[in-house]
Amino acid sequence: MHPDLLRLGPFTLHSYGLFVALGVLAWLILSLYYGKKEGVSGQTILDLALYVMIASIVGARLVYVLGQWDYFRANPLEIIMVQNGGLVFLGGLLLALLAVALYARLKHIPLLKLMDIMAPGTTLGYVLGRLGCFLNGCCFGLPTNLPWGVVFPPGSLAAAYCPDQVLHPTQLYSSLAMFFSFLFLIRLYRQKKFDGQILFWGLTFYSLYRFLVEFLRFSPIHWLGLTPSQWLAIVLFIFGLWGLSYFRNKTA
Repeated sequence: MHPDLLRLGPFTLHSYGLFVALGVLAWLILSLYYGKKEGVSGQTILDLALYVMIASIVGARLVYVLGQWDYFRANPLEIIMVQNGGLVFLGGLLLALLAVALYARLKHIPLLKLMDIMAPGTTLGYVLGRLGCFLNGCCFGLPTNLPWGVVFPPGSLAAAYCPDQVLHPTQLYSSLAMFFSFLFLIRLYRQKKFDGQILFWGLTFYSLYRFLVEFLRFSPIHWLGLTPSQWLAIVLFIFGLWGLSYFRNKTA
């Protein structure tokens, strides 16, 4: 793995930070593209982008810190060291959705239309972000005997919890699953029939994949046999199916 891609004197280019930045850029470009198709101005998308980025980083970091509170309570300065990894996508997604909802209300823009605009870019950004997780050695899987298992090097979070063990590369599973979801969403957008269709399909696919991959992913916390992410995934899956059914029937 390569957590540090480049060192020039005091400057270090972290692979995790780079791929998260690439994910944000992909999200922004695609959101501008679909915003134009939906008749939403580029300036509106750019203004919203700032709020979404702040909300997603804060939400993702907050959930991660709460899940590892014993460590961060003893190392409070590490809370802001997001360049070293440690973002929970579900936390970022939920707070970002709230930011979009508030922005849409203030600007009097149809909320579901705005959500659809951002869904493909969010999916592609997730694909890139998980590649950064793989290079960083975070968000890793459980031990495995499969031939494509990975041993993460000393210094990575995976090695700290599972030293010298062959682990599922769940980061790559995640990237692959969501790449197929991205391809589906951009194809679906060409035949979009109602506002919210792209959003709800995206949530449904994400929650289904996330629920399944969690069985292979390392998690120190379980509630009634499932991880916190799996419980949230169940809620999102039900919400996604409800949205598809309700708004399809509403526009029929």
